[in-house]
Amino acid sequence: MRRCVIFAAGSMEVTPLLPGSFSPDDYIIAADAGIRNAAALGVKPHLVMGDMDSLEESEVPEGAVLFPVRKDDTDLMLAVKKGIELGYREFLIYGALGGRLDHTYASIQTLSYLLEHGCTGVLVDGRQWVTMLQQAALTVPTGYRHISVFSYTEKCSGICLRGLSYPLEDAELDQNFPLGVSNSADGETAVISVREGKLLVILSDLP
Repeated sequence: MRRCVIFAAGSMEVTPLLPGSFSPDDYIIAADAGIRNAAALGVKPHLVMGDMDSLEESEVPEGAVLFPVRKDDTDLMLAVKKGIELGYREFLIYGALGGRLDHTYASIQTLSYLLEHGCTGVLVDGRQWVTMLQQAALTVPTGYRHISVFSYTEKCSGICLRGLSYPLEDAELDQNFPLGVSNSADGETAVISVREGKLLVILSDLP
């Protein structure tokens, strides 16, 4: 499947958990200082875009698409909108977690935006893996010690957690209570699914 890979400017660690292989069909965008995270993986973006307020003038490559600092969209959202405009429906986003909490929450909102536009997205930083599900099932990637699920909408129903230490079957989660925090795989293949609502899934290898 054709995929849009976006490098944002947030924290990223090059660990065995960080996806490091790319397909020739992947379209790679660096948002602002995300060009540094791309360079850390030896990746040359097809497009660099953003307001460039996090880069030195000498770091801005020729051909970069520049935007004003005062704007409604974050640099990450600009990159996501560009990917959607180009026809991509699967997004892998690096460096959009950690650091400032407001930017992290904006990145989570970006996952919801992708769902609203018929797309899927995953946020990765080398220690965490975050996605959002809607009427979908997910086979949980291995290697993460903590597996948490939260209702991003008012309620999520028809939730099944299988192969986890604390399983659920056709359950409901409420956005006002963190029942789904800090689960873990029990050695089996773990699968998470939801029938109604938007379910936020957070995998973490942090202590």
